[in-house]
Amino acid sequence: MIDPVALRALLAVHDTGSVTAAASLLGYTSPNITQHLRKLERKTGAKIVERVGRGVVITSHGQSLVARARPLIDGLEQLEISITGDLPSGRIRVAAFPTALRGLLLPAVGRLRSDLPDLDLVPVEADPASALDALGVGRVDAVIAKSWGTTKPREDSRRSFERIALGRDQLDAVVPVDHRFARRRCVALRDLAHERWAITPMTDPFGPWIAGRAPELLEPIVSAYNAQEFESLIRFVEVGLAITVVPRLGRGTLPASVAAVPLSDDDAYRDIHLYVRQTAGRSRTVLTLVDRFRQDLAG
Repeated sequence: MIDPVALRALLAVHDTGSVTAAASLLGYTSPNITQHLRKLERKTGAKIVERVGRGVVITSHGQSLVARARPLIDGLEQLEISITGDLPSGRIRVAAFPTALRGLLLPAVGRLRSDLPDLDLVPVEADPASALDALGVGRVDAVIAKSWGTTKPREDSRRSFERIALGRDQLDAVVPVDHRFARRRCVALRDLAHERWAITPMTDPFGPWIAGRAPELLEPIVSAYNAQEFESLIRFVEVGLAITVVPRLGRGTLPASVAAVPLSDDDAYRDIHLYVRQTAGRSRTVLTLVDRFRQDLAG
């Protein structure tokens, strides 16, 4: 019988592109991954990977094995979130980016613990790219990800994921309470072009996305104060150094000295998605989570 762990190692190499990355993803060592690949080669009687320089390339035989192995591994993973009785039960590991972890996933964990005591919802903080890698090889069972405005989510043809829309996370300008925009019903990003900004670093997609909304926004975004966390950006506003723009999800309660003003731009939002394997998309556990997440985002 072919070892499912060896198949999972092969999928990890396929999805990450290297033995080293696969080992890191699965929590193994590189020699462990190599041993599993060799085990598969002995079992199937054909080469699965070939060394090219310092890396590896999956052979045509290996690619065929990947295609057949993925639905089998997906099915095994679903045993962990299988449904027994009338209510969802079992263990499901959900990865989320930081603000979704704070504003969506952790609140759901607390409520579901009392509502569905047989469901073990395990939260994991991870950026969407690494979370999707983990989903591909079975280290998590679902991923909460985001896309900015009208930008379409990036799909990966190597993976059989189902993307389920959860809802929309609106963006607000955050300004001091005595700012001239503080009492407006809404404000456009262009209106903020002459302000001193605080924003996440340009290595993060948020700043470049805002800078791309209008040419006059580029210079203030490039010269802005930088901070990684939205709470820190709000602190810049609180002490009077800058204005900022932040999503509503996960930002917490605003201090009394600042005001949130909705943005009027048509694309001033993040779409929030849940990624699962296609074999899991209609399970009662996933449908329950989707329903809870949608209610929370709508509220």
